[in-house]
Amino acid sequence: MEFLEAMQHRFACKSYDTKKAISASDLTKILEYGRLTPTSFGLELWSFHAVTSKPKKQKLYHACFGQEAVATSSATIVVLGCTADFANPDKPLVQARGLRFPDPLDVFIADYRPYYEFLKQEGRLDCWLRSQGYLAIANMMTGAASMGIQSCAIEGFDEGMVLSVLGADPTLWQVSLIATFGYPSEAERPKIRESLEDLVVYH
Repeated sequence: MEFLEAMQHRFACKSYDTKKAISASDLTKILEYGRLTPTSFGLELWSFHAVTSKPKKQKLYHACFGQEAVATSSATIVVLGCTADFANPDKPLVQARGLRFPDPLDVFIADYRPYYEFLKQEGRLDCWLRSQGYLAIANMMTGAASMGIQSCAIEGFDEGMVLSVLGADPTLWQVSLIATFGYPSEAERPKIRESLEDLVVYH
C-alpha cells in the first residue's frame, strides 16, 4: 500500500478483533518504524514498551480509564520519554548518545547545550521530550496502516499507573503517548478533514 493510500484508510479504531493477533514479525516492523523516526539532535531519549500479554493489557486498560481499544488491541505500544533531568548534557544518557556521532563528544555537547539551556529557561524541557514520542507513534500508525493494521492514539491515561504497570522508574521516565494496534472489528469510518485550501497558507 502506498503512503497516501495508507493515510487515507487509517482511522481511529476503537475495537479490535481479539481472535486475530498481529504476528511477531509485523509487530517488530511497526516498532522499527518508530525506531527509525527522527529525533531532536538524534538523541533518541525514549523507550518503546510493546504490551501484548492479556493481564498487562488489562492493567493498562484500567490505567487508560477503561478505553476498549486498549483491552481489545493485539498490541498496545507505550512510548516513554526521559525526564528533563536526564536530558542534561552532562548526564550519562546524553553523553552515551553523543558518543555515537562522527564528531568528538565535546563538539556535539557544545552544539546541544545552548538548545538545552534555552528549553530549560523557557520551562519547555518536559514538553519537548514528550513531543518526540508523537513523531514515533505517527510513523508506527501510518506504517501499520500500510500493512492493513489499524491503530488508535491514546492520550487519556493515569501516568503514574501506566509507569507502574510497565515497571518504569518515574524519576527517569514520563509517558509520551500510547497507541493501540490490531485488526479492526468495526467498519472503517470515513475520513473527515478540512480541505488543503482551508488549511494551507502559502508564503
